[in-house]
Amino acid sequence: MGQADRGNGGAVVVIEDEAIVLAGYQMLFESWGHHVIAAQSVGEAIDLLAEESACPGFILADFRLRDGETGTEAIEILRRAYANAIPGVVVTGDTTVTAESLRLAKEAGMQVLHKPVNGRQLQDILGRVMGRSAG
Repeated sequence: MGQADRGNGGAVVVIEDEAIVLAGYQMLFESWGHHVIAAQSVGEAIDLLAEESACPGFILADFRLRDGETGTEAIEILRRAYANAIPGVVVTGDTTVTAESLRLAKEAGMQVLHKPVNGRQLQDILGRVMGRSAG
């Protein structure tokens, strides 16, 4: 595990293509004491993790990202890259997301949250998956 992980079970990776939403998630997780890797794509997340010698401990990804990428795919790519079943949450506010897409995310062991997401939901999930108090 890299220096940037600060002994908390790994970095919290947030993948969200809307900059203001990404900044909000980053501030929230940092306020709970987590090291955050904030990226607008999975490629950017991988680059930032490598730059900081960090390992992901949790991934939060928006379902619909740029260039046809999905949060489900982003989480799977990071899991393969780190050969680890990293806990992942897909967030969606898109009403056109099919039940099949959501089912596939759940079958892959990802939790699906529907926007608006509140901080308490995220705190509870982090506490469970990272084995410590999130806030």
